[in-house]
Amino acid sequence: MMKKIFPIIFTALSLTLIACGTGDKGKGETVATVNGSPIALKEFQKEVSVVQKRDPNMKLTEEAIEHQLHTVIDKKLMVQEAVKKGLSQDEKFLDTLKEFWEQTLIRELVNAKSREWSERLFVTDEEVKAHYKRVGTRLFLRLVDAENKDKAEEAKAALARGSFDRAEALGPLLIEDARLATPLYAAFDLSEAETALLPRRDDFLVVRVIKKERIPAPPLTTVYAAIKESLLEQKKEKALEDWLEELKSTAKIEITKENLKKVK
Repeated sequence: MMKKIFPIIFTALSLTLIACGTGDKGKGETVATVNGSPIALKEFQKEVSVVQKRDPNMKLTEEAIEHQLHTVIDKKLMVQEAVKKGLSQDEKFLDTLKEFWEQTLIRELVNAKSREWSERLFVTDEEVKAHYKRVGTRLFLRLVDAENKDKAEEAKAALARGSFDRAEALGPLLIEDARLATPLYAAFDLSEAETALLPRRDDFLVVRVIKKERIPAPPLTTVYAAIKESLLEQKKEKALEDWLEELKSTAKIEITKENLKKVK
């Protein structure tokens, strides 16, 4: 039966795929039914499109589309059997489904915001050249975390005197190890033996440059595009962090500390 109806299915699919299925045309049409459950033409088109994107060499022959249809039918049969066995009501399954749904929503939201930021974020030639200078630098640092401005100033004075008792040693550090708009990234602009107080979102990082070395770097022309792309992605990440902080600042968040202690 499937073999007899397939030329009709193939013709409908080919015409619709070429026409790109505009508007609601084709809504409600099916390519098959499995135990009374329909496989919508529109949804099957999407399935074929996804498979072809995964394999650009795939040719939309009648056999290829029929094979894909049977793959979809197999999945639908297995889902129906899982439902019959009550697996769709299993707590583990529901938790997995919820997690997948949340992850999908978050991914789509981040993608939407990323597209939005792409329209207004850019990287200048000066930024690329400034970053390139840091590419040829290797740092050796001493670091102190300080929870407030007073303790940060105290730590800064101690590091300037050469007192490193509380300081963490870090290095060799390359610019690839530091993200844009972070204290460690800013440390690459410091001079050797310079001590600086670098603010973070909630506290401070006190840095002293112990040693600053120049290292060989590839020609700017060969890495220009990669640097530009990397900086743009980091700007998007920073925009996401700032946006989340803004959401938090306007949201009503209540934490039950008594119950939080029970986690231990």
